[in-house]
Order: sequence, then C-alpha cells, then structure tokens
Amino acid sequence: MSKVGNYLREISVVVIGVAITLSLTFWISNSNERKNLSLYLNALKLELEGNAENFDWYAKWLQKSVRYSKYIWSHDEKSLNKDTINYYRHSEDGFGWGSIQSLTVYEKNAFEMFKTSGAMRQVNDKELLMAIWRVYSKMENVQLFLDICYQMKRDEVMKEIQFQAIGKTSDVPIQSFFSIGIPNEMQIECKKASKMIKEVIIKLDESKMIK
Repeated sequence: MSKVGNYLREISVVVIGVAITLSLTFWISNSNERKNLSLYLNALKLELEGNAENFDWYAKWLQKSVRYSKYIWSHDEKSLNKDTINYYRHSEDGFGWGSIQSLTVYEKNAFEMFKTSGAMRQVNDKELLMAIWRVYSKMENVQLFLDICYQMKRDEVMKEIQFQAIGKTSDVPIQSFFSIGIPNEMQIECKKASKMIKEVIIKLDESKMIK
C-alpha cells in the first residue's frame, strides 16, 4: 500500500509540476502578446496622428484655391477682376501652375504591419477594430479622390499651355476646375478624414490597450 501511495504522490508531483509549467508558459505567452499588441497599437496611433496632421495641413493649404473657386463661381465672366485673377494665377499654394501634382497625404505602413502580424486577432473590441479598418479605407478613398482631382487640373493646365503655344490665352485660368467647386470638395473630404482619424485615436486611448 505504501508503494502505491508513493507512486501516487510522485505522479501528483509530476502532474502539478506540468500544470505549473504550462500555466507559467501560458502566462508568459499572454504577457508577450499583450506587449506586442500594445507596441503595434502605439505605432498605429502615431501613424494616425501624423495622418491627421497631414489632412489638416492639406485642408489649410487648399484654402486659397477654395477662395478662388468661390470667387469664380459667384461672378459671371464679365464681372471678374483681372488683378484678382492674376493674384491667384501666380500663387504657389493650391492654385499656381506648379501645384498640379497630387500629394501623398497619408501613410499606412503601421496598419499593414498590424494586419500581417497576427496581433489583430487579439483585439477583443471588434467595434474598435472595424473603426480602424474604416478610417484607413476612408483615407485611401480620399487620396484617390485627390489624385483624380489633380489629374483633372493637369489636363486643363495642359490645354491652356497648348492654347498659349498657338498665341491664345485664357482670361480665366483653369476655369472649369474651379468654377464647379472642386477645391471646396477636396477640402471638405480632407476635413472629414481628419475628423474620422481623431475619433479613432480617442477610441484607441479609451481602449486601455496602449501603455
């Protein structure tokens, strides 16, 4: 009977030891996963903050174009002032001939790393996860919209350059692009993206998953 008792005690010690080892391993693994998730979410938050700043800056940069667009839209061609038009025509911010190249307004490297890391499955707050996906989708769509707008602007500038080459000039430069209020729509979309980004940043802070 004593042999059986000793055997059972030895088995119990082994089982308890294995259980403790497994529990410790599980705890360490969970701790490491939480740390990794925190690192990824921190990187994501920093990237979102930078993107919000970029969209805010871009919306402000477009302000002169918006004013010119509203000026063109609110006047018929005969009542437009040439000095006012020339002021906008030679401006370098938002309107001038050099500003026909679309800018990359947002970055997504941290988001791409977050997606491929496997850390995403550790986020229990599915509403937060969906908010992150939606905001990056919004930024991508706004960037695409800006690219399309600048392609329209480039096309119109190229036409004016061709007219100048044959001795013709336009009294109202890039009229179509500005008269239908495209810069205003660009600015609105940038502000919407910035607002959405800032809301997600607040959600990240409230989630308590970032240390």
